[in-house]
Amino acid sequence: MDITKSLLDRIAKAGQDHEHKREAGNDAGTLRRARNRKRLLVVAIVAIAIAPFFPFVDDYWIDIGFYFGIYTLLGLSLNIVLGEVGLFDLGHMGFYAIGAYTTAILNTALHIPIMVLLPISAVAAGLFAWIVTAPVIHLKGDYLCIVTIGIGEIVRLTMINNPFGLTGGPNGINGIDSPMIFVPIISSRQFYYFVWALIAIVIFGLVRLQRSRIGRAWNYIREDETAAEALGVDVRHYKLAAFVLGAAIAGLAGNIYASKQMSISPESFTFMESSLLFCIVLLGGLGSIPGTVLGALAITIFPEIFRALAQYRLMFFGLALLIMMVFKPAGLMPRLRESGEELRSTLSKRRRGKKATLGDERHEVPQEHQAPSLLGDALLELKNVRLSFGGVTAVAGFDATVEAGKITALIGPNGAGKTTLFNLITGIYKPETGTILFKGKNIAGLPPHVIAAQGIARTFQNIRIFPSLTCLENVLCGQHCRGRAEFTGSLFHVPSQCEEEKTMLDFSLRCLERVGLGDSMDNLAASLPYGKRRSLEIARALALCPDLLVLDEPSSGLNDVETEELAGLLLSLLHEGLSILLIEHDMHLVDMVSDHVIVMQSGRIIAEGTMRDMRKNPLVIEAYLGTEED
Repeated sequence: MDITKSLLDRIAKAGQDHEHKREAGNDAGTLRRARNRKRLLVVAIVAIAIAPFFPFVDDYWIDIGFYFGIYTLLGLSLNIVLGEVGLFDLGHMGFYAIGAYTTAILNTALHIPIMVLLPISAVAAGLFAWIVTAPVIHLKGDYLCIVTIGIGEIVRLTMINNPFGLTGGPNGINGIDSPMIFVPIISSRQFYYFVWALIAIVIFGLVRLQRSRIGRAWNYIREDETAAEALGVDVRHYKLAAFVLGAAIAGLAGNIYASKQMSISPESFTFMESSLLFCIVLLGGLGSIPGTVLGALAITIFPEIFRALAQYRLMFFGLALLIMMVFKPAGLMPRLRESGEELRSTLSKRRRGKKATLGDERHEVPQEHQAPSLLGDALLELKNVRLSFGGVTAVAGFDATVEAGKITALIGPNGAGKTTLFNLITGIYKPETGTILFKGKNIAGLPPHVIAAQGIARTFQNIRIFPSLTCLENVLCGQHCRGRAEFTGSLFHVPSQCEEEKTMLDFSLRCLERVGLGDSMDNLAASLPYGKRRSLEIARALALCPDLLVLDEPSSGLNDVETEELAGLLLSLLHEGLSILLIEHDMHLVDMVSDHVIVMQSGRIIAEGTMRDMRKNPLVIEAYLGTEED
């Protein structure tokens, strides 16, 4: 059983319930909660700033505040991997150790100043994370969790074994210098402000990443990486980016810790410490920056208050996690999803003028993504495509053409290989033989996110929305591969990134309105009824600005009225220049919308033509349609 997936699902469900309660409240209540959070933030900043000046706070408690800051920094670094992307990392202290030992070795051996080593320790930890996680990043759930435990333990044991006489073995490294910013940072109070100043910078950057296409991509992967990649998100790239960034921040913490302690040893980087970081993120709330700070506070301050019971510390933490999973699995302070207006206001001022339309956006995308074919020309061609699973042939020498400007329906009995064919077209499966030409280019075997960027968008037979995200955030996924801003642009909000975000936001709102969900943009996707979830999935596919829309049983589960509305939507999209390929079992819908029908059985085409012709074809009648008496 995948324990990590079960745990994440439970936490996500709790987060959805929390958001449902928020949505159920009136606007005044929502505004009041937002104001309360802002007031809490101001109070926290003031408290951290003036805490060392209280008369009852001595150097001991200032040191506790420093370690509270270290654990906050480490919690924030793990929150990127665990909270944002949903990857279980129980070896995170290994990256912390790399930062600390890089600082200690280079400072004591080469006398490089600590402040110069601050970015170097971050780069070293990030580079190490890239080297060790790149080969295993494809692993999921419990498997990746076990590998990360091994990585952390390998780092610790390596430090104990003292390779090349660099790490000092079990005794560690002593005599590390103090950092200097104009004056030496020596006192507990100076280190306290130093670490919290760095935390403020890190939080500022993380908040900006959360509100960018990078942060949204991380959340899409956490929710459903198959759907995310099928809509243009490079899953491997963003997983690695999360590990590298998280490790780099942990490396910064290692640098500060080494300079404060002036010595380090392997016993500071144990698996138990990684488990405490795990507790910090889970206690606070996955993806929640304020929650992570609160979790770090609980882990560091409470043991000091109840020091007489220190030997039972781990038991108390385990009991706290158990209680949290039962009564508040979303965490002490769950992350709140931002509304569309909040997203707009945090990025820039409201965009003036008319919103982008589907037609406008198709002219704004790069030339290589515009449909090169005229009505009736071949847009998608499949030639001798074959795929088997073990001894079962799912698709056997399939040859077909999808013409531009038309709706092509693919019908056939269950198990005919229709969805498998869709997975071949969209890159989820790789064909054993054959070619798949899209706009004249062979896309067979390309990764799904590359095929999506070429202009193929899809929906799924079993709805694969992102339930813990809002409808607007869901649709923004379709715009991901149309964006170009990466880390630098997202961190500094350069003008091109701001304009890009505004364009993507406006167009996503237009797509929601296009399917009748304009009023639901701030609702969680999980709160929608079934029929509207189907509409949301189509809106998300439209946001990709595709040349070919691939729909897998879009009317499944819809009532007659909703099916009629779907038919009207598909015909209107056809008139706007989209080409559509759909799998469908509702023959009435196929009658209403299709220009060409392909009938499939046992991985092969048995007939094709108009729906009227298919109703008269004896092979089709025998294999699928049947007779009225049947």
